[in-house]
Amino acid sequence: MIEQSSDFRLGIISCLPAARDGRGQLLCNHSIGRLLDMLREIVPGAKLCIPVLPEPQSNMAHALSFPPQDVVDLPPLKSVIRSQAHYFRTRSIVRRFARSVDVLFIRVPFQIPTALVGLRTPKLLHVAGNPYNVIAASSDYRGLMKKLALGFASHSNATLRRMVAEPMTRTATNGREMWDVLRCREGRVVVSSCIYEREMKPRENLALGNPPKLLFVGYLRPEKGVHNLLDAFEQLRKKGPLKLTLVGGTDKTTNAEAYANERIRNSPYRDDIQLTGMLDFGEPLFELYRGHDVFVLPSLSEGTPRTIVEARAFGCPVVATRTGGIPSSVEHGKNGLLVEPNDSTGLAAAIDRILTDQALRVRLIDEGLRGSAEQTLEYFAGQLVDELRILAQQYQRPGAHERAHAG
Repeated sequence: MIEQSSDFRLGIISCLPAARDGRGQLLCNHSIGRLLDMLREIVPGAKLCIPVLPEPQSNMAHALSFPPQDVVDLPPLKSVIRSQAHYFRTRSIVRRFARSVDVLFIRVPFQIPTALVGLRTPKLLHVAGNPYNVIAASSDYRGLMKKLALGFASHSNATLRRMVAEPMTRTATNGREMWDVLRCREGRVVVSSCIYEREMKPRENLALGNPPKLLFVGYLRPEKGVHNLLDAFEQLRKKGPLKLTLVGGTDKTTNAEAYANERIRNSPYRDDIQLTGMLDFGEPLFELYRGHDVFVLPSLSEGTPRTIVEARAFGCPVVATRTGGIPSSVEHGKNGLLVEPNDSTGLAAAIDRILTDQALRVRLIDEGLRGSAEQTLEYFAGQLVDELRILAQQYQRPGAHERAHAG
């Protein structure tokens, strides 16, 4: 049971957008929505400042619990380039919102990073990933556009570094990589999760499938490295029967989904590859984790992927790349196997180890399940609120306790 905090007013600024349905209900992606609702559950009365799009996107299936009076709309900051037109309005709204609360929780990278500089309210920066590495790994940007995108990503990281160095600031980074990149001083490294403890019901039968089945869950973006997984799958399939399930679609304009479809159509093993598209977060997806033998995440850039936590919670051993924050979540040889990014042969060899070494496979499953108690949404949100409590205690504004209880 997580202890509630009601002695300070919390304001949450989200970089990920939401949208209202026809009934006015605020919808967003489950990965951020569950965290926002959990933060409000632990800190009752928390207020939310979030970009609101004109209409919901296909990946917005989570209905937020925040009442309308506790939500402040930001302009529709859907893409970095288009968001710059909203700079002055966004900056004004953010500053007014910051003055209305005692402590801020800010999810970054933000589409307009300089709009967050100079806020005079104690803040916890939650850093989800490295935008520079995402752009560098992407095939969606070429030539001058790639140079411009990389330039903005460098600017974003430099701005985050300025914010980290500001007074009254603590930082929580998804994995160690961004902690070092941003030269953080106060806060902690965390592993993100959006799965409740009550949902963690692992597979009961640990026997290897016949044929074995590999699973990928994630957005089909260039930085996810799906092309390397398809290469590795074909290498292994030449040796014997094997199945591959790709769960995911795209949440933005990208060539990755079209590329994956073309690769599958042209593969000699296309009948052994299933591309499901997007699935709602819930039991049907959880059953896929239970029903597969190896979860593979071949990413070129990551924070601390929630899918790794989910796979281990349901008894599916993990092979992932040694990039971004993944090594903060996966200890090689203990609760998963790590390979270098962009190494299809190494990826295939690691998958093959799990498929052929029963003792290793069972050990990885057991260790993954043993550590799952510290990989729940409750534990993750509790760590973030611990940081918020530290800020509230260090920089409590006079009369804040009375204002919080007065509503």
